[in-house]
Amino acid sequence: MASKISLVTPTFNRARTLAATLASVANQRGRFDLQYVVIDGGSTDGTLDLLNAKKGLVSDYVSEPDGGMYDAIGKGFARTDGEILGWLNSDDTLFPWAFDLITRIFNDVPEIQWISTLTQASIDADGDIRYLRKVPGYAQQAFFDGVYFGFGGAGDRHATDFIQQESTFFRRALWNRVGEPALRSASLAGDFALWTAFMGEAPLVGVDAPIGAFRIHSAGQLSRGQRETYVQQCKGALSAARTKINYTTRAVEGAATYNGTYAEKASPEQENSPWRVVERPFHVLPKGDLKTALNQRLVF
Repeated sequence: MASKISLVTPTFNRARTLAATLASVANQRGRFDLQYVVIDGGSTDGTLDLLNAKKGLVSDYVSEPDGGMYDAIGKGFARTDGEILGWLNSDDTLFPWAFDLITRIFNDVPEIQWISTLTQASIDADGDIRYLRKVPGYAQQAFFDGVYFGFGGAGDRHATDFIQQESTFFRRALWNRVGEPALRSASLAGDFALWTAFMGEAPLVGVDAPIGAFRIHSAGQLSRGQRETYVQQCKGALSAARTKINYTTRAVEGAATYNGTYAEKASPEQENSPWRVVERPFHVLPKGDLKTALNQRLVF
């Protein structure tokens, strides 16, 4: 039997974008078992009308004041019983194949503890694709070296994109071990703090297919309006993790090489081919003209 996915959406006065978020969940195709919970912080903008109209989609919802997004997510997970967990903020969306793909990968490879896309997507205020950006791979050593710390130079000189939250799913057993205290440990960067805790437990597995899309808009978006605070909290979480495991970052002048973990089809040319995990090296460029040009799509 397919593993159940428990998805949580935290929201507060986001009816304008929540409708598209709900639609992306409703438009999922394939075979999966979904439990969908929405935790609303007491909205007054028509959110409850939207949720009442989607009772066939939303398994459960609550509307009451809470301690913010990460408090809402923790509250939501506590109301679920699925083996696979994830959350989708009320301004982001999923691609139609997300649940079917995630279910098949987790079912085929029981040792996978968490997974995320290698093809990160962003949409604009209208829901149109703004960009698709490639991450070369995921590795625990790369994470603790500061690689997944944003192109803005918030991490070390090899920094690339953050791990995309709306495209990341994980097993309940991993969440139960280290998840909730890590998520609640930072007011803005709870997602990064959670990834830091997960990385200490199990490798992140990358899959090429895009899974979700981050929406860029102007309606009080915390991740953009308070970026400096977010970055500082990320630095604090990473520094604490390095100290805990006595980790020393590598001094690499040129391209850094890591051994990544990937989910791939065993025989992609055959129908119903099972998924498997493979390892292979990937390379990360340091900051400089070439990396900037690649990010800005000025070459090739």
